[in-house]
Amino acid sequence: MNPVVLVLQHMGRRATTLLPFSLLLGLLFQDFAAATRPLLMPLAVTLLMLALARVDWNRLSALLRRPGLAIALSLLNLIAVPLVVWPIWQGLGLWPGLVAALCLSAMAPGIISAATTATFLRLDSSLALLISLFTNFLVPFTLPPLALWLLGLDLKIGLLDLSLRLGLIVALALIGAIVIRRFLGTKVTEAGPALDGLSVAVLMIFAIPLMDGVVARALAEPMKLGGFIAGAFAGMLLCNLVMAVGLLPILDRRIALTAGYCSGGRHNALLMAVLPVTADPDIFLFIAAVQFPIYLIPTLLQPLYRRLLPS
Repeated sequence: MNPVVLVLQHMGRRATTLLPFSLLLGLLFQDFAAATRPLLMPLAVTLLMLALARVDWNRLSALLRRPGLAIALSLLNLIAVPLVVWPIWQGLGLWPGLVAALCLSAMAPGIISAATTATFLRLDSSLALLISLFTNFLVPFTLPPLALWLLGLDLKIGLLDLSLRLGLIVALALIGAIVIRRFLGTKVTEAGPALDGLSVAVLMIFAIPLMDGVVARALAEPMKLGGFIAGAFAGMLLCNLVMAVGLLPILDRRIALTAGYCSGGRHNALLMAVLPVTADPDIFLFIAAVQFPIYLIPTLLQPLYRRLLPS
């Protein structure tokens, strides 16, 4: 067998072990991190393409034929979860910038990589993919009014611009996924571990530009950055818990846990594009800090999901 394929298969089987090391790449290569920021969109397309190629298309088709569940879960993520967690953060007496960032994070859409990591965690990757896509399409309608109402922030999101940007990402990824599946044919299931390994490699590269400037902030304000990283972990876990616990009594366990996982993982980088220049700079510090739980939480939660979702 091709040695590259063997390495990718090994990486796919060790996904949650390798993901935390992704952060080290970005922290060690800070100059490279700044230079690779233009790669964020191509890498996002590649991640979604691999998720689409790997996902169970029969399950995805079934969900698309009856999209009500995915749409309902997406709206709960974007509206109900922020309304639940907002008073909790407000009442803890944290830094105002951290409180605002945690609330904004809970209003943000799901990250595209959730479908990739859901595969490693035995969750419903097809549902995770749809929740990520639907929340990204719906967020221009939900984020501005919630941010203005709860935080007094006027976010003038360009609906057409965001929709076209996401539409381009989805279209390119779908074309790539179709090409991959047609090339592999009946071997697509057999190639699954190698595709997982390739996704891990892309996630590791993806972490590099996201760590741009983190070392400088750590040296300048180590205690504050540490506090923001702790807050980011708490924020992701709380959103996950609120969604999962709320749904477990009424939905299948795998669906409820998948929705919770998607609620924890949010596309916080979107906030960089829509926040006004007058926004608290601590919010931007949080966007860097939240990358740590995004890459570490799949590893931390894997034993729990394996216990709750036996194969």
